[in-house]
Amino acid sequence: MNPEQKIKAIIIDDEQLAREGLEIALKAFDTIDVIAHCPNGFEAIKQIRQLNPDIIFLDIQMPHINGFEMLELLGEDVPATIFVTAFDEFAIKAFDSNALDYLLKPVNPKRLEKAILKLQDKLKQTKKSLQNVINLDKQRRKNISRVLVRDGGTVHIIPVSDILWLEAQNDYVAIKTDKNVFLKLELLGQLEQQLEPEKFKRIHRSYIVNLDYLQQVENNQFAILKNGARLPISRSGYTRLFKD
Repeated sequence: MNPEQKIKAIIIDDEQLAREGLEIALKAFDTIDVIAHCPNGFEAIKQIRQLNPDIIFLDIQMPHINGFEMLELLGEDVPATIFVTAFDEFAIKAFDSNALDYLLKPVNPKRLEKAILKLQDKLKQTKKSLQNVINLDKQRRKNISRVLVRDGGTVHIIPVSDILWLEAQNDYVAIKTDKNVFLKLELLGQLEQQLEPEKFKRIHRSYIVNLDYLQQVENNQFAILKNGARLPISRSGYTRLFKD
């Protein structure tokens, strides 16, 4: 990076005082140019796509969608990220090995300086390794209550209680609700690990069914749903379906 070229930064935090405080702290570094700050993940997605920052300072716990969900929705548009979090140091250790940095609230000026120096040296590596953090968060998610799907500029938040079944379609998962079908860029097995296992059963290599909508099993080969849908059941799927 050209030493005269400033690093464009966006601050994302639902607390106004936290945003303003971090912006003031960042003014101590002449290499950083704060070009925007956002109160939530949805606004941040718009600003990131419009302004193309080099780095974002991202709060994890926010309303509507959290920091990790925001990164997931950005897809290929994810910039390099430094997390700003109220999580204690032990809870955040899992991310420390991924060449990304984090700041604990309230932000310590010396710790901020260390993060900026690290950023200047490793901006490209930081951006490249961010996908590891996103994947790690997915692995840690259990019994999720909602699924987020990006459709162009629209974000759909789907309660898992509305999902009838999920179907693998190459690198995508088709998520079927009573009125719609949503396509999410994720493998069925990855999404399966995040769902409540007592409620969602893998009945076939390509299908996961929500037991709340299961009407009956036909000839040990088909799952008949309450809306009349008919899904195939494999031998192993039948075993999983009736396993205690």
